[in-house]
Amino acid sequence: MNSQHKQAVVALFLLGITAMTVVFVYAETVNISKILIEKRTGVRVENQLDEAVKVLEEGVTADCQRISDDVYSLMLLKLKNEEGSTVEALNTGKKAAFYKQYIERLRSVYDVSGEGIAAVLDPMLPKESGASIRVAPDPGPEFFIDYNEASGEIKQCVLRDVVLQYLIGEVVVGEKACTINIGNADVAFSDESVNFYDYSLVAMKGIYITGATSSFVGSMYAGTHEFEEGREAEVIYGEKDPYGGINFLTTQAAVFGDSIITTGDINIKGAFVVFGSEDDKISIYANTINDIENYPSKTEYTVNGDKFLRDGSTEFTNEEHYEEMIRLINSTSGMVNGISSYYSSIEDPSYTGSYAKIISNEDVTLTSDFSGVIITSKNVIIEDGCNVEGLIIAGDRIYVYGNNNIVSGRDIVHALVDEESKSVSATSVSENSIKVSDYIEALPDRGIIILQ
Repeated sequence: MNSQHKQAVVALFLLGITAMTVVFVYAETVNISKILIEKRTGVRVENQLDEAVKVLEEGVTADCQRISDDVYSLMLLKLKNEEGSTVEALNTGKKAAFYKQYIERLRSVYDVSGEGIAAVLDPMLPKESGASIRVAPDPGPEFFIDYNEASGEIKQCVLRDVVLQYLIGEVVVGEKACTINIGNADVAFSDESVNFYDYSLVAMKGIYITGATSSFVGSMYAGTHEFEEGREAEVIYGEKDPYGGINFLTTQAAVFGDSIITTGDINIKGAFVVFGSEDDKISIYANTINDIENYPSKTEYTVNGDKFLRDGSTEFTNEEHYEEMIRLINSTSGMVNGISSYYSSIEDPSYTGSYAKIISNEDVTLTSDFSGVIITSKNVIIEDGCNVEGLIIAGDRIYVYGNNNIVSGRDIVHALVDEESKSVSATSVSENSIKVSDYIEALPDRGIIILQ
């Protein structure tokens, strides 16, 4: 073989090696790129499926709440036509009947074939351009409910074996299985529990109000205390046996709420107090109302609503209803008095809740505006000029020193309780170990009052 021919063969051989190398490098690059794309797409699919689960849970909750509201509204409307217009009359003894209708409606929507449940859930899922998420129809989810028919208590209600599929075109590129909880209906019945979330002030041994002017919106409760527990400062309010109760001294006050309840007296000394209004009537339950002159201040009060006084001065009706509320409120006393530590979200840098909460075994003094819940085994002192929205529970007494607006906060209390129930792991040990829900559990209200 001549030299030129040999050179040509070598050149062709080297060219073949080069071509093979190029093909290998290209193939490896394509393979790496494919892996990176699949990994990137996989992460996105996983995130989208996680988000879809949250959206689906919110959608089912909203749907069940709509069913609950509808059943409750229709039920009250029917009962109003049959029995009268008061919420108390409408609600009494109707819990089991409500839950029976509520569960029947749930079953009509969700207790169908797996494919049928998928058809209900699919419209709740987020839409995405170029891709889609669906509930796998075969075999599809299963509706499961465990409840006590006599009491209406739902022990468990879930949609289980829900499988979400992420599709690009017709190809399933990701799946996620989950269980969707259906919570208990968000309603309250007056014969079952006190409407605790509408209270602004609860003091086991008395409420003491003085100062220039104050307004109170929300139900109010005050207990009594033994003579030996009295404090010298309280003598000026005019209280006598039974000691405690609700006391107004040289102040102008407006009080609005469903119920003002005390196991003691309401003492009004040199004060002008208006309870309720023409448009918003109030119910007062007390031993008696004492109007005590305190020259030069004039004593005067007006009650727009009903007075139920145990001194015999008014015709007494429905005593068992108020006695039951007193019993339920007092059932929290042991828990509140058992608080053995101090927690304040205001002093907790790790706290991320929507509103403040203070749970204490010490006196709590407010010197500025406050939105949230205070529960203490001792006293709460609300200084002059502080506005409060939420709920205050004191194992001893509450002192209000004037120029205050104190308003109950149903939404605030619900928000705090809901945050606690949804929290898997608290951000701090103290927050996790001491909760608002631990102390108001005896009075569980999730009220939707449609008719007033």
